[in-house]
Order: sequence, then structure tokens, then C-alpha cells
Amino acid sequence: MNRIFASVLALATLMMIRSAQAQTNTPLTKGRIVYEQLNKGGKANVTINGVQQTFDRPDRTQRMELLFNSDESLRRMLESDERPEAEVSQPGGASFRMVSASGAENIVYNKFSTQKKTEQREMVGKKWLIEDSISKNNWKLTGESKTILGYTCQQATTQAVIKSMRMQLNNGQMERTEFPDTVKVEVWFATAIPVPGGPEYQGQLPGMILEANIRNGQTVYKAVEISPKVKEEDIKEPKSGTKVTQAEFRKQVDDQMKMMIERGRPARNAAF
Repeated sequence: MNRIFASVLALATLMMIRSAQAQTNTPLTKGRIVYEQLNKGGKANVTINGVQQTFDRPDRTQRMELLFNSDESLRRMLESDERPEAEVSQPGGASFRMVSASGAENIVYNKFSTQKKTEQREMVGKKWLIEDSISKNNWKLTGESKTILGYTCQQATTQAVIKSMRMQLNNGQMERTEFPDTVKVEVWFATAIPVPGGPEYQGQLPGMILEANIRNGQTVYKAVEISPKVKEEDIKEPKSGTKVTQAEFRKQVDDQMKMMIERGRPARNAAF
């Protein structure tokens, strides 16, 4: 009797394993993925009239969706926590608030066959279109793997050069200086979804990025939902807005910050 029970248990276990395997790594060439994004806060610096001030930058959590087919992806925001604020004191007792941009109307579209990226950004009620090419990095496979939402993922790492900002406030004038910053990027991608997409660093790997860790956990993206259902008519390049380059859009942001500070309003597009 014990041998029969053991045989039945072993057979049931094998069937459960095969059933679980059948439910994982389902190939997808189109669908919808929901990501959760965490931007960690911490101490940050801003120079005011030549004096460096330190303020606390709060954490922020957001959710976004990625709609994709075999050649295109479109990322847009779903929800976020309250827009975090940071109050910075100026010499003499005055202070101003820095409020992060909501990003609610921002859209990022990618066309993989042409390596083209189009961003739609909104600022103070006006829309802007920023056209660029998909950036490229030198990726290294680590040989590590793990399962995310039923998909076997491989790990890849790279060193990416991003633009960071130094902020100075001199006599009511906000100055932002860009400088290159090299950061470590770790991603986990699933080859069972053979689309070179993801929340960031898309268009470069032979599978969908389901998790990304940037700058040692300062920014983390994690897939929390995967569905094969998608309205493909929603995956289209945004056309609404004034076409500008990245440099031209940054100048618009800087001008808006200066105007808000002069009026005593929150600097809503401050990079913190």
C-alpha cells in the first residue's frame, strides 16, 4: 500500500510540475505589461547665492503600462503617489518649494526597425514632441537567471552615460548645469517575449526587459502584470505637440523654473 501511495504521489507531483511548466514562458509578440517604478530619495544639494544647501529628496512610486507588438512599443503613466515636495531654505530666512513633475501625460514611443524614439511631454498645459534615436549600450550577459511572473529571465549589465544636473540659484535666477554621469544598469529580460522592449534601455536586447535596476537601486522598474491582450491601434507614434530637440526642451524647462521662482511659485519641473 505504501508503495502504491508513493507511486501515485510521485505521478501527481510530476503532473503538477509539467502543468506549471506549461503555464510559464508563454511566447508573446504583442501584449501589455504593467511596471512599478520606484525612485529612491535621499540627500540632495542645491547652491543658493554661492552657499550649498542640503535638502531631503522623498521617495516616489509610480505605475506605467507598456503596450507592444513585434516592432513597436508605447509607454504611458497609469498612476503615481502624491507629487513629493522638498522645501529649500535660502540665506536670510526665505525658502521655496521644489515639486516634482507629475509626468501623467508623458508618452514614449519606440519603433525598433528604424531605431526611432518619440517622446510626448507636457509642461504647464503645453505639449512637446522630442524625436531622437534609441540609445545603444554595450551589454554583458552574466549567466544569471531568475523567474519573473512565470518567465525565465536572463541578466545583462552595462555602464550607461546619463545626463545629471547641478542646480544653482543666484539672485532669484535658477541655473542648471548638465554633466555626464556614468551609472551601472542591471536588467532581466525574457527571450520568450522576443521583442526588444522595456520600461527603459529598449531596442537593444533579444527579449523584453521585465526588471531594471539603475544606479544601485536609485531607480527600479519591476513588471507586476503581463497580458497578451492589447489594443494595437493604441500603439502609435504621438503627433500632438511642438517638435523640439532635447536641448530645446531643456531650455523650456529652465525658463519655466526661472519664471516660477520669480513669481514665488513651486519649481514644478525641478530635477530632484
